[in-house]
Amino acid sequence: MPSVAAALVAGSFAFVGATADDLAGLSAQLALTEPPRRRRVRRAQASGVAVLAAIAVVLGETLRAVPLAWFAVLAAFPLAFAARAWSTRHREGTARRHGALATALVTVSTGGDAVAVWTPLVRASDAPRLVAVLAAFLVWELALLGAAGALARHERVRRWVGVATARGRPFLYLALAALVLAECHVL
Repeated sequence: MPSVAAALVAGSFAFVGATADDLAGLSAQLALTEPPRRRRVRRAQASGVAVLAAIAVVLGETLRAVPLAWFAVLAAFPLAFAARAWSTRHREGTARRHGALATALVTVSTGGDAVAVWTPLVRASDAPRLVAVLAAFLVWELALLGAAGALARHERVRRWVGVATARGRPFLYLALAALVLAECHVL
């Protein structure tokens, strides 16, 4: 049984890899939102991530009877996302202002990659490791919210993050597919 420290590292990598693209989008969203409403948008983002984590926990715990190696098939999702990200890596999106509810719904609706990566991680974890994984998720979500808020104040940095995220996304998804396979003891 891998250690709790290893679960913290795996949880950190799984969270950052699956949500790195959220940094650019949330930064742009916060930049377009009036300052009094930014707190609601940040809460909505956090709520969306909490829903995704809950889905992964429910799926991982519900499917305990399924052999862990079978979850390796979920590596196909980050691989598909990598292929799509590779083909769109030079496109720049335009940001539009949305409210808090739209932010939460977009976070959940685009979080399939997170669920596909987090579910095998949950399934492979015993109770102490699961607590470590969820603690890593919480710490990194708070870091993401703080970084997005800081970036929202700097147009030049926000543009650079958007380009870097678009170009690096295919490689993040490939690494996430490898993490899924490793957690399922296929690699």
